[in-house]
Amino acid sequence: MNKKKAKILFLIAVLFELMGNFLISYTEGFTVLLPSIACIVVYGISATLFGFSLKEINLGIAYAVWSGVGIVFLAIVSVTWFKLPLTTPDIIGLIMITVGVIGMDLFGTPSEE
Repeated sequence: MNKKKAKILFLIAVLFELMGNFLISYTEGFTVLLPSIACIVVYGISATLFGFSLKEINLGIAYAVWSGVGIVFLAIVSVTWFKLPLTTPDIIGLIMITVGVIGMDLFGTPSEE
Protein backbone atom coordinates (compact mmCIF):
# COMPACT_ATOMS: atom_id res chain seq x y z
CA MET A 1 0.00 0.00 0.00
CA ASN A 2 1.30 3.46 -0.80
CA LYS A 3 1.06 6.56 1.39
CA LYS A 4 -1.72 8.13 -0.71
CA LYS A 5 -3.96 5.06 -0.41
CA ALA A 6 -3.26 4.91 3.35
CA LYS A 7 -4.33 8.55 3.72
CA ILE A 8 -7.55 7.89 1.79
CA LEU A 9 -8.32 4.87 4.01
CA PHE A 10 -7.55 7.01 7.07
CA LEU A 11 -9.94 9.73 5.91
CA ILE A 12 -12.70 7.18 5.30
CA ALA A 13 -11.99 5.62 8.73
CA VAL A 14 -12.36 9.02 10.39
CA LEU A 15 -15.65 9.64 8.57
CA PHE A 16 -17.00 6.28 9.74
CA GLU A 17 -15.85 7.02 13.28
CA LEU A 18 -17.69 10.34 13.17
CA MET A 19 -20.84 8.56 11.98
CA GLY A 20 -20.47 6.07 14.83
CA ASN A 21 -20.10 8.87 17.35
CA PHE A 22 -23.25 10.49 16.00
CA LEU A 23 -25.17 7.20 16.02
CA ILE A 24 -24.19 6.31 19.57
CA SER A 25 -26.37 9.11 20.90
CA TYR A 26 -29.39 7.29 19.47
CA THR A 27 -28.59 3.86 20.97
CA GLU A 28 -29.82 4.88 24.45
CA GLY A 29 -27.10 2.84 26.11
CA PHE A 30 -27.28 0.17 23.40
CA THR A 31 -30.88 -0.63 24.30
CA VAL A 32 -32.37 0.44 20.94
CA LEU A 33 -31.63 -2.32 18.44
CA LEU A 34 -31.24 -0.66 15.01
CA PRO A 35 -29.07 2.29 16.05
CA SER A 36 -27.01 -0.08 18.21
CA ILE A 37 -26.36 -2.48 15.33
CA ALA A 38 -25.59 0.39 12.95
CA CYS A 39 -23.23 1.94 15.49
CA ILE A 40 -21.32 -1.30 16.05
CA VAL A 41 -21.01 -1.98 12.29
CA VAL A 42 -19.86 1.58 11.57
CA TYR A 43 -17.29 1.48 14.39
CA GLY A 44 -16.05 -1.90 13.11
CA ILE A 45 -15.54 -0.53 9.61
CA SER A 46 -13.79 2.51 11.05
CA ALA A 47 -11.40 0.47 13.20
CA THR A 48 -10.59 -1.87 10.31
CA LEU A 49 -9.78 0.94 7.90
CA PHE A 50 -7.80 2.76 10.60
CA GLY A 51 -5.74 -0.38 11.14
CA PHE A 52 -4.99 -0.73 7.43
CA SER A 53 -3.99 2.93 7.18
CA LEU A 54 -1.42 2.45 9.96
CA LYS A 55 0.72 0.42 7.57
CA GLU A 56 1.90 3.76 6.15
CA ILE A 57 0.87 6.41 8.69
CA ASN A 58 2.58 7.09 12.03
CA LEU A 59 0.32 5.84 14.86
CA GLY A 60 0.89 8.84 17.11
CA ILE A 61 0.10 11.37 14.40
CA ALA A 62 -2.86 9.36 13.12
CA TYR A 63 -4.42 9.00 16.55
CA ALA A 64 -3.92 12.70 17.36
CA VAL A 65 -5.57 13.74 14.10
CA TRP A 66 -8.33 11.13 14.59
CA SER A 67 -9.07 12.40 18.09
CA GLY A 68 -8.83 16.09 17.22
CA VAL A 69 -11.14 15.84 14.23
CA GLY A 70 -13.61 13.80 16.29
CA ILE A 71 -13.66 16.31 19.15
CA VAL A 72 -14.17 19.33 16.89
CA PHE A 73 -16.81 17.57 14.76
CA LEU A 74 -18.78 16.41 17.79
CA ALA A 75 -18.65 19.86 19.33
CA ILE A 76 -20.12 21.29 16.12
CA VAL A 77 -22.80 18.57 16.02
CA SER A 78 -23.61 19.16 19.69
CA VAL A 79 -24.25 22.84 19.02
CA THR A 80 -26.07 22.54 15.68
CA TRP A 81 -27.98 19.26 15.99
CA PHE A 82 -28.50 18.81 19.73
CA LYS A 83 -28.62 22.54 20.60
CA LEU A 84 -26.07 22.26 23.42
CA PRO A 85 -24.13 25.40 24.38
CA LEU A 86 -20.36 25.95 24.17
CA THR A 87 -18.60 28.13 26.72
CA THR A 88 -15.70 30.46 25.98
CA PRO A 89 -13.17 27.94 27.42
CA ASP A 90 -14.75 25.25 25.18
CA ILE A 91 -14.25 27.41 22.11
CA ILE A 92 -10.67 28.28 23.07
CA GLY A 93 -9.91 24.59 23.59
CA LEU A 94 -11.41 23.66 20.22
CA ILE A 95 -9.32 26.33 18.51
CA MET A 96 -6.19 25.00 20.21
CA ILE A 97 -7.00 21.44 19.13
CA THR A 98 -7.59 22.59 15.56
CA VAL A 99 -4.32 24.53 15.44
CA GLY A 100 -2.47 21.54 16.94
CA VAL A 101 -3.88 19.06 14.42
CA ILE A 102 -3.12 21.37 11.50
CA GLY A 103 0.38 21.95 12.86
CA MET A 104 1.03 18.22 13.21
CA ASP A 105 -0.19 17.62 9.68
CA LEU A 106 1.80 20.44 8.13
CA PHE A 107 5.00 20.27 10.18
CA GLY A 108 4.98 16.72 11.60
CA THR A 109 6.92 13.68 10.46
CA PRO A 110 8.06 14.20 6.87
CA SER A 111 6.44 12.06 4.22
CA GLU A 112 8.51 9.37 2.50
CA GLU A 113 6.59 9.64 -0.79
